[in-house]
Amino acid sequence: MIEDLSRSQQEILDAAAECFMRMGPDVASIDDIAGLLGSTKGRVYHHFRSKGELLYAVRLRSVSLLMERVSPIAEQDIPPVEKLRAMSIAHVLRILKFLSYHRVVSEDTRMFFRGAAKPHETQMIEQIIEMRRAYENLYRGVLTEGIEAGVFAKQSVSITLHSIIILMNGPCFWYSPRAEQTDKDLEEIARSVSDLVLRAVVADPALLEET
Repeated sequence: MIEDLSRSQQEILDAAAECFMRMGPDVASIDDIAGLLGSTKGRVYHHFRSKGELLYAVRLRSVSLLMERVSPIAEQDIPPVEKLRAMSIAHVLRILKFLSYHRVVSEDTRMFFRGAAKPHETQMIEQIIEMRRAYENLYRGVLTEGIEAGVFAKQSVSITLHSIIILMNGPCFWYSPRAEQTDKDLEEIARSVSDLVLRAVVADPALLEET
């Protein structure tokens, strides 16, 4: 999880995510990452054995960032509509504030081709898959709860889940950070995306006016 990383590791991953986003994982090198850090390759290799390990670590942290913020909300004893709204807002805010991590994940799907992965990298892939599944299950839970309560439309939980995840991940593709944007601006973007998520699942649109 994110809390297990040292400050130095987080700085390296921040730089790696930025380089992978700008240049692509195939082009970005350890030299590029070290250059962005203003450091040496030795510092990077002290914590990460290869560029592949760095890429998987970026992926793992991207899921950890989401899980860290959304999981406590999912555990709250609040109505399903209110819970899904809070979870989706938290998800989008994480995307906006850590864009490089999530854009790398959204644009690079090679992690599923395990043939070229080294043994320790394969273990990281398994961690990523397990955590992604656990994260998705947070939404499966609230969707199931809402359907059973009659506030969400009766439809396939699996299809609904993957559809709202696509909506929530949308900013990975179209959002461009601007220096003048404030936290309030990001909150407005997150709420707008959350509105789309809720419109896709609520049984009665009038419920949206109550939350």
